[in-house]
Amino acid sequence: MTSTTAGDAVIARLRDAAQTLRSVSSSALDEVRAMVAARDALDAAISESLLAIEETGVHREEDASTVQTWARREVRLDAAETRSRLRSARAMRRLPAMAEAHRQGRISAEHAKAFDFALRHVGEPETVELEPALLDVALVAEPTELRRVARRFKDVMHPEALDEAWLRGMDRRDLQVHRFEDGWHVNGFLPIQTGARLQAFLTAASAPGEACDERTAAQRRVDALDDLLDRVLAEGLPTDGTVAPQLHVIVEAGTLREALAPGAQSSFEAGEPAVLVGFGMIGRNLLRHLACGATLTPVLVERIEPNLKILDVGRAERLATRKQRQAIWLRQGGECATEGCRNPIDHVHHEIPWSLGGPTDLGVMTGRCAVCHTHVHSRDGTIRAVA
Repeated sequence: MTSTTAGDAVIARLRDAAQTLRSVSSSALDEVRAMVAARDALDAAISESLLAIEETGVHREEDASTVQTWARREVRLDAAETRSRLRSARAMRRLPAMAEAHRQGRISAEHAKAFDFALRHVGEPETVELEPALLDVALVAEPTELRRVARRFKDVMHPEALDEAWLRGMDRRDLQVHRFEDGWHVNGFLPIQTGARLQAFLTAASAPGEACDERTAAQRRVDALDDLLDRVLAEGLPTDGTVAPQLHVIVEAGTLREALAPGAQSSFEAGEPAVLVGFGMIGRNLLRHLACGATLTPVLVERIEPNLKILDVGRAERLATRKQRQAIWLRQGGECATEGCRNPIDHVHHEIPWSLGGPTDLGVMTGRCAVCHTHVHSRDGTIRAVA
């Protein structure tokens, strides 16, 4: 049950809100302040009542095994929110000044959660001692600022936990990029130093360039990341002599012509949609966007069989030419030729060793990743500086 003190505080705040809403002299600003105070007082009372329900077990009278089950069914609170409110109510018992401010509607439920964070991570004796200072922050600042202050106290009082957190983060590091129909979803976990560097770059590079920049902050961050990738890929990634990784689009001449110059006279007819390697088929508008400023490299495919021979150089060249590397990359979709290996191509391998008279021809060359290339030569005893 709600205590008399808490109940009286809720009633008082509700009366204040009702009086403000009825008053013809109240401004919209006054009304919002009164309603928020009433809401915060109600949140305090709800949290304390949930804890009372748990301790008395009255939820079982309505066939609910736990207070979380009862709250989900009867008042539409999910289990995580109910647990959070129970922790806040326990924090209110240990921090009476914070509890009174919450009941009076002077701080919110999110502020109470920040106090609970301090109790659990700074320590109960320390938080009790710090309660006046933390409450001063809570009365004038938003909950995120209060949590930031609590984290700072935690770091100062428990410095040994900083390196422990760093090591935990290193073990969790992960980055995954998943394809969806309309783009890519990125998720994972960055360790401290990696995340800090990324955050520093995004903060600097995503600042509005001019007053008329109407992009959202989220859009500016993505554009900044795109700019970074442009710079990296312009120089090429650290591969060993093969085609520098770029964004590859495979498109028939007619489809490209239709995208860039729709309706223009040409002997090429539009065929299948273009393919963005690593993603799949894309529409004409995106093709046109990608083609703007791109380097177009024509590569003859197998169905124009006779012209394939111009890429064969026999024994005239020891290493694969740039054109051959691009053709092999296209033929294998950028992946290692070893069965079951999905690593990117790092080497163009002579299937018939050059030292044994093998030609530098497309038909007898494959693209291999660094590991598989080393393994192939380890197996046949011909590890050398091969293409």
